[in-house]
Amino acid sequence: MLPTLTTLQRRKPHLYNLSWLCPQCNSFPETLDHLWTCPYILPEFSPLNTFKTLLLALRSNYLDKFLSVSSLIPLPDSFADEFVALDCWNCDPLSFSCLRLARGLIPISLTEFLGTYFSSFTIWSILDTPLHDFHFDLYVQIWLCRSIFFHHWELAQGITKIMKLSALEPSSILHPSSNIPPDISTPSLATVSLDSWVSWVSSSIIRGGSWISHLDFWRRLTVQPLLRISFW
Repeated sequence: MLPTLTTLQRRKPHLYNLSWLCPQCNSFPETLDHLWTCPYILPEFSPLNTFKTLLLALRSNYLDKFLSVSSLIPLPDSFADEFVALDCWNCDPLSFSCLRLARGLIPISLTEFLGTYFSSFTIWSILDTPLHDFHFDLYVQIWLCRSIFFHHWELAQGITKIMKLSALEPSSILHPSSNIPPDISTPSLATVSLDSWVSWVSSSIIRGGSWISHLDFWRRLTVQPLLRISFW
C-alpha cells in the first residue's frame, strides 16, 4: 500500500499527528482514494483534474480497441454510447468503480458489458496493457509530484529520515533543527534557490502563511523543476 498520510499516521502516530489532513489541500484525510482526487488549491495542478484526464484517455483507448477487433456478435449502433455510460467512467461525481480502476481492479460492470460481445481472451488482452500504462501515468503525474512535495512538507514539520527509520519516540531522538539559528530554519523567499521554493512555501504555510501569497510560485511550478529536487 502506498504510504499516504493516513497510512503513516497508523504506522507512526508519534511522528504524524492524527489530526493532520492532506498536506496539499488541508481539507480531507489523505487516504489512497483522496490521493488521486485531491482538489488542491489551483485547478491546473489538481490531482483530481489529472486523474479525470487520464481516466477519460483510458476510456477512449479502450473504446477504439474494442471497436477495431472481431466480436462474437455484431456490435449494435448503441455500443459506443453504452460503453461510455458505464459507471466506471463516471467522473462527476467520481464513482466507486472509477476509484477501483486506480487500484488496478476491473469493475464487474465493465467485464459483464464486454462479455456480451467479446471472448474472455479478447477482453483481457485489451484491458491489460492500457491499464498498466494508466497506473504508470498516475504514478508519474500524481504520486511522484506529491511525494516530492510531501518530503519537503515533512521537513517543515521537523520529521527527518533518521526519525522515520527509528522505532523510538521523537523525544528520544535529537531534533536536527535544535541547533539551527531561526533565520536559517525559516528562510525567506529572497534567500532561497528555485529548487528550495517547495521547502520554503511549505514551512511558511505551517507557520501561518496563506496559500494565496504563493499562487505565483504554484503557477510557475511544473513537473520538470520538481524532478530536479533530490531526496535527502
